[in-house]
Order: sequence, then structure tokens, then C-alpha cells
Amino acid sequence: MSLKEALMKIILKINKSPPAMHFTKYIIPLLGLLLSSCSGPVPASKVTDISDIKAEIDIYQSLTDSADNIMSVALYDKNDKEIGSDSISLFVNEKKTEYKVIEQLYYTKNYLYRIEDVAPENKQYQFQIQLSNGKKFDLGAVSALKLSDPSRIIGSEANTNQDFSVRWSDLYEVNNLSISKTFEKKDKENPNITIATPGRNDTVKIRQDGSYSIPREKLFKADEKLSIISMQFIARKTGTVHPLLLKGSYIKIYGNHDHDIFFK
Repeated sequence: MSLKEALMKIILKINKSPPAMHFTKYIIPLLGLLLSSCSGPVPASKVTDISDIKAEIDIYQSLTDSADNIMSVALYDKNDKEIGSDSISLFVNEKKTEYKVIEQLYYTKNYLYRIEDVAPENKQYQFQIQLSNGKKFDLGAVSALKLSDPSRIIGSEANTNQDFSVRWSDLYEVNNLSISKTFEKKDKENPNITIATPGRNDTVKIRQDGSYSIPREKLFKADEKLSIISMQFIARKTGTVHPLLLKGSYIKIYGNHDHDIFFK
């Protein structure tokens, strides 16, 4: 018996069992997910034109080296079912991506096209696709993130007796600052053990030059000691995609500088 047949028998058995009816609303969606995963991706033969595709293109790029990057492309049909086949080829700046099948929980799989360390050409990353029928299309393009120097980020002294502040300059295209605090406390049952507890994560819009302060009173929590202030200076933007791609298609690029301050 196949996995699909076994799952169908479970569904039918549950539906015929009155005492178990209240479980149906929880297990049916899960079993439905498993059944859909058993059927595999949309075959390449079903994808005959650019208008058959929704493309989700994600790029992480270092802000100190534009050739240090990771790119992934996920393809979907009009029913939001994943498209995946090694007979469909994707390229970034004329370099071929690798088709990967990634195993997930509950027997599900993801189908992705991935590539790393692609140098921009004319300061851009350009994506092309070749379908199994030989047709070629431009999927989209996005300009590389401008590089910046993390030494331009300067935090104040790690001292909880005063406000904490950080300032920065020339962080080109950085537009968000994410800040989180980590506290430490002693385990009540074993004082020799120290437990790290995360604080709230705050994100604010910023420009390439600026400053940010945390008031002294927010550096404390009852019975806990501040350990780390973690900051991410994030650059994020979108590119343009082929106008005939299905609704929901996008190309996004992201990069960040990490800056941590450790408190004694």
C-alpha cells in the first residue's frame, strides 16, 4: 500500500467514527498537506510560458563584498503549487543555478534553485529562466546593495549607569535598525547556573547617517542583569520582475551589519 492510500484510509476511518469527530478538524489539514506533498511538484511539461509562473526570488548579500551572496528562487503555478524540475534551468548573470530538493518535516519537500557568490554585472543581478520547451525569459533584476564599512558604527561604553547610545555614518542603503537585549539571571534551584533570557526586539526606520539611544531605565529587569545589546543594521530593497509573471512574484535583496555590545 502506498503512503497516499494509507493516509486516505485514515481519513475515511476518522470520518466514520463519531467519538473521534472532534479530532477531524485538526488532523484533516495535516493529512491533506501530506497528501499534496506525495504528489510532487508541477511537472516541467506543464510550464510552457512565463505567464504560467509565480517567481519568488530572495537574495542575501554581504554589505562588505557584493560577490559574497546567497540566492534562491522558488517557482509556483497559478494554483500556488511548487514547480520543480532539473529540466527547467535558471541563471544569474549567466551562471547556472543548482536545482535542489529540500526535505522538510511531515514528508514535505521544497523545490528551489540556488546559487552562491555571484559577482554583480553593471552593479546588477539579472535572473533568466529556460523552460523545458527551450523558451528563454528574463525573470527579473535588482541592483546590488551598496557597500559600507561596519567600523562606521560606534556604540557607547557598556555601562548600565548611563543611557546607551549608538551612532553611525555612511551606511549606504541601510534603512532599518533591529535592536534586542539579552539578560542573565541565576537559576532559582541552582544558583551556579546562569540562564540567558531574551528581551523584546525593536525595529526602527533609519537613514545612512544617524543615532539611537536607549534610556538607562530600560537597561534593567527585575532580578536580571543586562548581558548583550545586539544590533542589526539592515539594508533591504526590491527589484523588478517580468510583467507577465503571475501576481505575487517578487525579487528582494537583503544585507546587514551586526554590531554587539557586551556588558560585564
